[in-house]
Amino acid sequence: MDGNIDLGRPASSKLDAIVSAALAGSSKEAAHSCTLPPAAYTSSEFYALEIKKIFRKDWICVGHVAQIANVGDYFTIDLFGELLVVVRGADRVRVMSRVCLHRWAPVVEGAGNAKVFSCPFHKWGYGLDGQLLGAPFMEQVGDFQAHECRLPEIRSEIIEGLGLIFITFSPTIDSISTRLTSLVEHLAPANMEEMVCSSVSDVENEYNWKILIETFMECYHHIGAHRDTLEPSFPARLSYVEDEKQGWSLCHSPLREDLHSESYSSTLTTPFSLYLVYPQMLMATAMDVSKAKRVDVLSIIPLAANRVRSRRYTFIPKALVTDDAFQAELEKAKDLFGAVNIEDNEVNDMQQIGAASSFAPIGRLSHLENSVWHLAEYVRRCLKAD
Repeated sequence: MDGNIDLGRPASSKLDAIVSAALAGSSKEAAHSCTLPPAAYTSSEFYALEIKKIFRKDWICVGHVAQIANVGDYFTIDLFGELLVVVRGADRVRVMSRVCLHRWAPVVEGAGNAKVFSCPFHKWGYGLDGQLLGAPFMEQVGDFQAHECRLPEIRSEIIEGLGLIFITFSPTIDSISTRLTSLVEHLAPANMEEMVCSSVSDVENEYNWKILIETFMECYHHIGAHRDTLEPSFPARLSYVEDEKQGWSLCHSPLREDLHSESYSSTLTTPFSLYLVYPQMLMATAMDVSKAKRVDVLSIIPLAANRVRSRRYTFIPKALVTDDAFQAELEKAKDLFGAVNIEDNEVNDMQQIGAASSFAPIGRLSHLENSVWHLAEYVRRCLKAD
């Protein structure tokens, strides 16, 4: 199948051609599945369409309640040109614009604890609910009513049982909690809502957001990219992808048959599962979630057609925070997955370069890559939606 797009066409015509090629590849059967066209990973016009049709219409995971355990705790996140703050107020958690209503400077940066958000430009102050509390030297401004000024709030939901915080820019989309009922039930034995966040890290990479997600969600590449790190214990041939769920996909990576792990104490002997919540939340945990001693969550934020930011959260049970043996195991895991991430980045960089080639075709997918097919079909559904 030819995935190339004639670069001599006008921009609108090129975008139409990419969309047509993407939709033409849709399949109801995994055995006949294929990738999106390569231009869907390199085109700025297609990226802009994805922001419009996917990211501004669906639910986006922005964090976890463990990050804002106390009243006044907050963290900031920027999404598609919108500067946001997630904060625990006296009554509830809110996600708000952090752009000052005066002359647009951000009223808060980073993460921490505050009683008031104070703009560094002219010291306008806002409460944790977004209400304007003070605006110096505005007494002589005609018809200025401070009590009518409030930072805009973005629609948000906390997934009960998981503690994950989602936001949407859509006023009409159905509840994300309803969509993820089956995921909540599946992960219930992990008691994720009771875990604490042991680390948060941000990384930016020079490749398309779908490339990051696709690589994370399949174990086929263990035979190549991870032949010395993951393949010896978690062979690609043993991995399998479950049928697509309502709003999420699940890939399992079992342990090699001759290895056994009764205690699930070692990162190298713990079978794991990989989750994708459309469009951009990734998660990794033990296959037997009742034995999960850590849960890794990645919030994937597209920045351009060839640039992506991932914010990784590691959650652990409260009881293990002061467990020295477990902390030593975490350090071993950090070393292993640090090496794995380097290997993933190397092949992802190669993919991004190769996708721009005029000879790059639409690719056929192995049964080990069914999660890649699931994501492609999700994108296709979004492209067809009004």
